[in-house]
Amino acid sequence: MITHIIWDYNGTVADDVDASVAAVNDMLKARGLPPTTKQEYTSTVSLPLDNYYNGLGIADADMEKLSWEFRTYCQKHDNLSRIFDGFHETVEFAKAQGIKNILMSSLYIDFLKAETEKYNISDCFDEIIGMTDTLVGSKYENAKNYIDKNKLNPKNILFVGDLINDAQTAKALGAQCILIPNGHNSKEKCQNQGVTVVENIKCIKEYICRA
Repeated sequence: MITHIIWDYNGTVADDVDASVAAVNDMLKARGLPPTTKQEYTSTVSLPLDNYYNGLGIADADMEKLSWEFRTYCQKHDNLSRIFDGFHETVEFAKAQGIKNILMSSLYIDFLKAETEKYNISDCFDEIIGMTDTLVGSKYENAKNYIDKNKLNPKNILFVGDLINDAQTAKALGAQCILIPNGHNSKEKCQNQGVTVVENIKCIKEYICRA
């Protein structure tokens, strides 16, 4: 039984990987460093981002400044981002089953709300939870606080994400998890997490029916 779906945003609800890779390459170009590829990006990026940036040779600013720089470049490539096909029909299906939909992201909450308003998806969620800073850290504490505050059974919660960090958070809390490898981590990375991996967001409906 699933009572709540906790949705990740970047790479799960929003198809923004191409914009992210373009933004990273802008950051690299500004420092005279060689560009990365989408394959390299999805094979190596993870949270927290310190190690990823250091691996690229970007170690000349603190994480808050890098976060703002990355977002600025992402906005430049906004035309490369969209909401994944199948999201709206999937979230409406979940609502029809009485399932609450929570958006929980490592994004700074003001950024997250701006994104949901831009794509007119704020009303898709019962609650929107982001970070209180721009450091793009772990969602574990926010997820645990939400579960504790609402006295939820983690076994009835489904995390939907695209990063191995989403699977790690779900497992640490004792929740269910689906990874969709169309986002910021490769299929190979997702398949090594011991959770359900599906082809696309539409497959979640079948998972709900089986749960």
